[in-house]
Amino acid sequence: MNGQASNKIAETVPAQMRLDRLPPRTCAIIRRIETDSEDIQRLKMLGVCVGRQIEIVKSGDPLIIKIFGSRIGLSASLAASVWLEVCETSRCALLENSGA
Repeated sequence: MNGQASNKIAETVPAQMRLDRLPPRTCAIIRRIETDSEDIQRLKMLGVCVGRQIEIVKSGDPLIIKIFGSRIGLSASLAASVWLEVCETSRCALLENSGA
């Protein structure tokens, strides 16, 4: 594959970041969770599932996210296992609804 083709592929694949690395007021979609099954079940019970849209309210430890209108606190170590795709600000329903 030549350099131009690989650059085009890289541009079309959205970058993913860990939840614990995102700043407040960032809207994102959960793309994968990399942890043991017990923590995955704990996250699912909180509504933190692949495909869900969330907003980071507060970074740090604990980190606070908004999901389905509720605020949830997660430890930084647990948040590090959640990988997200950042939403485009102009298309983010969460930020539009919050008056941002």
